[in-house]
Amino acid sequence: MYPYAEGLWAARNQWYVAGWSNEVTRTPMERWLLDEPVVFYRKEDGRIVALHGRCPHRQYPLVKGNVIGDSLECSYHGFTFGTDGACTRIPTQANIPSSCRIAAYPVAERWNWFWIWMGDPALADEALIPDHDALKLTAPGWLAVQAATHLLKTRHQLMHENLCDLSHLTFLHPGIIGVDDVAATEFEVQGEGLWFRDERAMYNQEPTGFFSDILGYHKPIDRLMSMEFFLPCLHLAAEVFLAHEKRDGEPGRELGSYRVHHAVTPATQNETHYFVAYSRDFAIDDPRVTEIINGAFAAVLQQDVDAVEALEAMLQKSGDRQFKDFLAKGDITSVKVRRSMEALIRSEQIPVANLTA
Repeated sequence: MYPYAEGLWAARNQWYVAGWSNEVTRTPMERWLLDEPVVFYRKEDGRIVALHGRCPHRQYPLVKGNVIGDSLECSYHGFTFGTDGACTRIPTQANIPSSCRIAAYPVAERWNWFWIWMGDPALADEALIPDHDALKLTAPGWLAVQAATHLLKTRHQLMHENLCDLSHLTFLHPGIIGVDDVAATEFEVQGEGLWFRDERAMYNQEPTGFFSDILGYHKPIDRLMSMEFFLPCLHLAAEVFLAHEKRDGEPGRELGSYRVHHAVTPATQNETHYFVAYSRDFAIDDPRVTEIINGAFAAVLQQDVDAVEALEAMLQKSGDRQFKDFLAKGDITSVKVRRSMEALIRSEQIPVANLTA
């Protein structure tokens, strides 16, 4: 089943996380997104501008340009573009053809991320961006931490399907967040279209050293685990930890909850941006716990990165042919997501935009 069906790669009329807000300043910054160079900078009032990153004159990278007021000047021949992408100055002539322009993309800032819409600007409804308060990125009583940035040498499909498959935690991340029961426990899959949720509960677990350290608890625990996917780019891993001390059928007291926020955005056909944040509702004033979580999850994330890049290398060496996967019961979430992603891309039926029109 790898890769997606011929001609399908990524949806354009969707919001994608493009990076961290603190990356964008008055100095132009380039990031490749959906196979296009995009240049970002801030206007004088602080708002982010996103423009196509190649000058239509000689294809010079606009990231090397100069921000003048709210406009961007190409540092090769001085062509200057406004925030809407229209050319406002050609130094060698007074007449500026209306065809001399570049694409401008809608941008929205939420929490410490900025999001971009690479498709039809008229369809860019910010209400489609997942609610960051509900995600526990901005909710009172929660501490959210900017954690990691990776440029993966793999197509985005492989990281999406890795994150949707919780059973891999047992084998890829043993002793940190993975235990035998993650793969062995029955699970339920909910959702369709642009949202899916995989959830499972594990009881009477001996906590790993990592969980004991961050929770300050060394007795058996119950773990309520889930993974939600908000197509096309955001995964939310969540866990609730309970003391395994049920009385009269009531669950034990809650020890804490944490979330891992995985933003997966296509860069090029075989590269993917991966932005990760964590949030928790316990020990939020304790920097030691933050340090422990950051250290442990750096190792976990690297294990995921190594795995999906190894998959990509295997596919490319095999000529990127279609393979029929041997599918197991545990693959149901990944298969549902794969089909929904393909349906989402097909539903657009929009030709690739003329990047200079």
